[in-house]
Formats: sequence, C-alpha cells, structure tokens
Amino acid sequence: MPKSGPKQARIEPIRDADDINLPVTGWNVIDETDPDNEIVISAHETEVEALKAAEEYEQREE
Repeated sequence: MPKSGPKQARIEPIRDADDINLPVTGWNVIDETDPDNEIVISAHETEVEALKAAEEYEQREE
C-alpha cells in the first residue's frame, strides 16, 4: 500500500535496557509515516547525526 503525504521520522535514544536512568548508547531514526507500521531506518552514535539523518530521510523522494 503506497504511503500518502510527506514522510515523517523521529529519533529515539538507545539504552542497554528499558531503564530511562541508564545512559544513552546511541540513537535510532524511526519512520513514523504509517503509525501502524513504524520502522527503524537507521542507528547513530550521536543525537546530531540522528537528527540530520531524520531530516534527510523526510526530504528524500521515493
């Protein structure tokens, strides 16, 4: 099923466990264009890299 409208992405911190008190070990970029089928599209070491990748993903035409 083709996606309609612009792509949407968000970033989320990666931790070694589900404890928000643990340090962040990386950042995932998640495609949230279809809220029923969110997909991790990339992982990055820094928040800045993840933000840039999310912005580039949203701008990419497919």
